[in-house]
Amino acid sequence: MDKKPLLILSALILNSEQLYLKQVVILSRHNVRTPLSKTLSQSSPKPWPKWNEKPGYLTPKGTLLEGFMGEYFYTWLHHENLLPQGCPSENDFYVYANTAQRTLASARSFVDNAFPRCNITVHHADSVDPIFNPVIHNTTSTFVQQALETMQNYMKNLHLNHSFDALEQILDYTQSEKCIKDHCCNLATDKNTAIVKPGTKPNINGPLKICKSAIDSFIMEYYEAFDMKNVAWGLLNTDEQWQSILDISYNYHNIIFNTTLLAKDISEPLIKYMTDIFLNKNEPKVALLMGHDANLYTVLNAMGFKPYSLKKQHEVTPVGGKIVFQKWSDNNTNDFLKIDYVYQSSEQMRNGMRLSMDNPPIFETLKLKHCKVHENGLCLWEDFKKLLLKL
Repeated sequence: MDKKPLLILSALILNSEQLYLKQVVILSRHNVRTPLSKTLSQSSPKPWPKWNEKPGYLTPKGTLLEGFMGEYFYTWLHHENLLPQGCPSENDFYVYANTAQRTLASARSFVDNAFPRCNITVHHADSVDPIFNPVIHNTTSTFVQQALETMQNYMKNLHLNHSFDALEQILDYTQSEKCIKDHCCNLATDKNTAIVKPGTKPNINGPLKICKSAIDSFIMEYYEAFDMKNVAWGLLNTDEQWQSILDISYNYHNIIFNTTLLAKDISEPLIKYMTDIFLNKNEPKVALLMGHDANLYTVLNAMGFKPYSLKKQHEVTPVGGKIVFQKWSDNNTNDFLKIDYVYQSSEQMRNGMRLSMDNPPIFETLKLKHCKVHENGLCLWEDFKKLLLKL
């Protein structure tokens, strides 16, 4: 692979300073999967597209796209001399994935394409993994009540009638089984109920979840390159049409994952695991952690990232997207932190284009609220350590 595109990345990071890369931690979301919901047929009388894989499984397109990411990261890590030639040891490159098929398969595709014929081990738990499992840990009634009130207050202040109306038209919702059997026919006015129970994921019953599930299917149909007449039945053809409904999905995820109270509780095991990697000198040079959107949402909030936007993307935490924590050092033993959101645009994903100098993934620099930026534009590693120890 041509190394030129990564020279551009290096120039962005170094900003002409003599810095070298010491460590990288990649928190990734799995790539393209089949829709999760098994009840989509209840929300529309129209036929939904057929998938060859089980619900929630990585698709062949997801395997392909994640492989492209692996190839690209391989080139960068070697260009920066962080990894040796040949197959890396686990002291150089360590992979840990959640136990779901889509996370295990994504991690496997990444490493098999980054390090072909190296037989890299993808480590994982034998059962449900508490590090990635986005459940509530605090069992006190006070916490449960506070979490419920937080979610309810958020829902009271939603202004999504335009989005609900648009999706109602796309689904032909008034002719759906849900409307006819349950007499719940108005997405804008039907009741949403917040659910908070220790040991489970925060949830919402009602129109928000119905809509989120439908939108999730539309997004995956688009990425998988279904004929546009089969993506939301041909009714989402412009950015304006997409944007008219995406606010529902964005707010749904904010309610269940992106309030600070819930995010800190849910992400605690994962942040502890990541902190051990950041602060332990014996940890690998590069760690790939393959999880879910819930993991990225909660870590972003709990660590106190500043608001960001991802250009050319329908999702806030896109499939295959990666939060890349980088430890850079100068020649005076000073260490710095840089964080990038690395992802593919919606069009890159739909078209299945191999990443290259002419078609690189997109890099969006992220900032932490409580990590002051040094004169070189990076955050001091010591300040990042202090932040981690306070979480």
